[in-house]
Amino acid sequence: MKDRIVRFLNALDAALIPVAAGERLDLYHIGRSALVWKHGFQSATEDVDVVQPRRDQRLITQAVEWFGRGTSKAAEFGLYLEVVPEGLPPVWGGCYKRATEVPERWEVIRLFHLDDHDFAVTKLKRFSPKDQEDLRAMCDLGLLDPEVLARRVAVAYPWRLRDGKDDDAGRVAADESAQVVVAYLQTGEWSRG
Repeated sequence: MKDRIVRFLNALDAALIPVAAGERLDLYHIGRSALVWKHGFQSATEDVDVVQPRRDQRLITQAVEWFGRGTSKAAEFGLYLEVVPEGLPPVWGGCYKRATEVPERWEVIRLFHLDDHDFAVTKLKRFSPKDQEDLRAMCDLGLLDPEVLARRVAVAYPWRLRDGKDDDAGRVAADESAQVVVAYLQTGEWSRG
C-alpha cells in the first residue's frame, strides 16, 4: 500500500512542477494512509488525507482538481487526494512544529507526518470504527503515552466551559474518546461507554 501512495505522490509532484513557478506545497499527512506510510500499517485506504494548507491555496486547489475524488488520476492510482480543514480534526500550531518531514526528493510537495500523539488527537472527535481500529493499533505498538495524549487533547480544545456548561460538542466527544484510549493504555480494556 505504501508503494501505491508513493507513486501517487510522485505523480502529483510531477504534475505540479510546470505550474508551481518555484513554489513549494507543504502537505501535513493525516488519516489511515499516514499510518500506512509512517508505521507500516497493512490497512487499505482509498484516500490520502492532508490538512488544508494555510498558504499555497493555488497549488492545493490545482492538486485536488487533478488528483481529488472522481478524477482520472484518482481512478488510475486507486487513491484520491482529500483536503481536510485544520479545525476539523483538529490540527493546531504545536502540531506543525513537532511534525517531521518525510525524506523524499520531490520538487514541489513537501510531506510532513504529525507526532503520534497529535495524530491520535485528530481521530478522537469523530472516533469512527476505523479511527478506533487505528488508535487501538497505535496503542498496541506502544506509540502513545496516556499522559501526553491527555495534555495534547487539552491543548487541541482550549475552550472548556461557558456559564458552567461545556458547549463544544466536538471537545466533549474528543474527551470521551480520549478516556477510552487512556483506559485501554492503562488497563488493556477497550470500552466505548
